[in-house]
Amino acid sequence: NFRPTTVNGNTPMEKTRYQSSSKKVVPLNDWAAVQCQTSVNWSSGSWFWNNLSGGLSHQIEHHLFPSICHTNYVYIQDVVEDTCAEYGVPYQNEPSLLVAYVKMLRHLRYLGRGEDLMEEKKRV
Repeated sequence: NFRPTTVNGNTPMEKTRYQSSSKKVVPLNDWAAVQCQTSVNWSSGSWFWNNLSGGLSHQIEHHLFPSICHTNYVYIQDVVEDTCAEYGVPYQNEPSLLVAYVKMLRHLRYLGRGEDLMEEKKRV
């Protein structure tokens, strides 16, 4: 029985988990939490980008609910984001595709160099 796992701590794409004020705890290898931690939304709530991208601007909702029509992602986004906050699971939502793309390139650069994230942040 295969179950994906994650690392608890700091990663180049921000923290994988944070302390929630709630008492609800999600295992590190929880399928839904992994989907949220490894996906990034961009321009969420934008009718234009949601329709032009075919829903790809809502990656988190797409990975959680792949069979839902992309036109409904904007309606479930708030519920997913609130649920993530309730359980201490990061919900990454960038203001634009450009910002998400730049962060992805920084992440790839970090992985290629193998340097400490904090050192990279000091240089930027």
